[in-house]
Amino acid sequence: MTIDIGQMTEEQVLQRLLDADTLPERTVLLERLGIPVKIRGLTGKQVFGIRERCTERKERRGQTVERLDEELFNVSLIAAATVSPAWGDGKLLAKFSASSAEEVVKRILLAGELSALGDVVLDLSGFNTELEDVKN
Repeated sequence: MTIDIGQMTEEQVLQRLLDADTLPERTVLLERLGIPVKIRGLTGKQVFGIRERCTERKERRGQTVERLDEELFNVSLIAAATVSPAWGDGKLLAKFSASSAEEVVKRILLAGELSALGDVVLDLSGFNTELEDVKN
């Protein structure tokens, strides 16, 4: 059933919002490793929490300067959004002498793979989405 979005009632809009608790997912292939990686979109709260954790603040001449650690941001996005594989699995942690899923991701994936997977996470999380005007 297709509804003209310009003709939706307030009740229909409310119902769509109530049904909006599922996040989009996509499975991508890491060709070098020959494995599928299932990624789920993140909520705004999750992305902004990760961004906050990955932002360094320093005082310079009375001004606070912020710098986003982009590598840590991408690695954290990937670790948080991955449904499978389980980057934090004990066997992977032991093999790579890592203390977290983020460290495993950083040690296994190449720089370009990190960037590409990070882009997938952001796309699934609604970044790079264009909004359309509703015509009356």
